[in-house]
Amino acid sequence: MAGVNLMPNWSVKVVEDTVTPKLQGFVRNIEPDVEKELGAIGSEMVDLARSLAPYRTGYLRNSIYARASGFEMTFGAEAEYAYWVEMGTRAMAPRPYIRPSLDAHQQRILDAIRVGVLNALGV
Repeated sequence: MAGVNLMPNWSVKVVEDTVTPKLQGFVRNIEPDVEKELGAIGSEMVDLARSLAPYRTGYLRNSIYARASGFEMTFGAEAEYAYWVEMGTRAMAPRPYIRPSLDAHQQRILDAIRVGVLNALGV
């Protein structure tokens, strides 16, 4: 069988490219959607954390924040003593309010990224 090629030949012809247009500007398209979703979730996280935070003067509750910017969300409390309330001290038991809110919304944060990607792709 000299001179006979037994290997199959394959060829592919792209009739219509529907992927490239969707990928162009992908990051530019995904960022606003993810930021919007994270902003909404952040508001819910703040509400839950405020409901869990101990209340004496209201300063700690009022200092709880969430800020979404692009692909990043920061969440916490600005009161000087916020860490000690969350984690406790030798003289005071911990009274967590940030971590439970984060734990409760963890899947929603991941879903927000997924939704942002799907929306940016137009799926």
